[in-house]
Amino acid sequence: VNDGKRRLQEWLEFNLLSGFDHIYVYDNSGAFTNEDSLADVIGLFDKSQVTRVDWPCKICSNRDGNEGDRSSQYAAESSCRLRFGAHARWLGSFDTDEYLVPMGDFNSMGEVADKFDEDGVKVAVFKSSPAKPRFDLLDDPDNTMTSAGTFTPTVTEDETFLHTYNCNWEKFPRKNDLSHRRKQMYRADYVKLHYVHYSTITVVSQLTEAETNSAGEIWTHRYKEPHAHEVDEETEATMLHTKSKVEHNTNGWDSRCKQSVSSIMEGHCSLGFPFPKDYDPNKIPARSDGRAYNCFMNEIIETRWWPKLVEAMERRGKITG
Repeated sequence: VNDGKRRLQEWLEFNLLSGFDHIYVYDNSGAFTNEDSLADVIGLFDKSQVTRVDWPCKICSNRDGNEGDRSSQYAAESSCRLRFGAHARWLGSFDTDEYLVPMGDFNSMGEVADKFDEDGVKVAVFKSSPAKPRFDLLDDPDNTMTSAGTFTPTVTEDETFLHTYNCNWEKFPRKNDLSHRRKQMYRADYVKLHYVHYSTITVVSQLTEAETNSAGEIWTHRYKEPHAHEVDEETEATMLHTKSKVEHNTNGWDSRCKQSVSSIMEGHCSLGFPFPKDYDPNKIPARSDGRAYNCFMNEIIETRWWPKLVEAMERRGKITG
């Protein structure tokens, strides 16, 4: 996938738009090359909002033979928590294909965080399942079609990843998700060590039994985080996971995505054909091209956040690559 810089700019723009005060970008481009980095993208933003941390490390890889691919994600997250946690109220570690979107009456993630504070939440947990790219918004498949009938789903230059991937196989609020892909936003003064998807050490977890009881907490031999909260996707916020679909995801797409065989399960057809907004679930409509509807748009993303993102990006100007 060669959309790193383009994705980063859109992601930075959206997160600032949605209310995050500051973003720390750990740039591991140096793990691959000395000729390029993400500095030109980050330079488009004010230093008071975005900080680039040069991180050319090849350690802690969990993919043998691909050192640098996910090279030092875990060490980078620990670095961020230790270096910048003291300057943050809430902190989180997210990939550039993960968008935290305020929902309901909230206009920013700052407002959502304020509510969490009022409710005594220390760890906010976001559901995650990869979204489908909307076929009708993608570049013409013929432009990348192979002799095997596969193609590379490509977001066009005049589109955004947020808009193109706004199609989940399950309607919001989701009841099913991939729990191992969930992400967290947490109070930096409460979580002492965080590991990608989990708050591994917190203020309460490191207490002895006597200290726990004295603090008014409940002691258990098998610790369960008492101040975690699964975010309400209708009234608080949601996370849209716009993980790129690549060529191998389109194996057999021409038959798998047809009305007669497709289902709305996540992996059956990797391309998105969104249901009409007000469709009758008892009367599944048919598309004129014979493709099966298989995903649902988030209307708040579609009508509120996508237009704001486009406007903000047009003001700043795009960088491609």
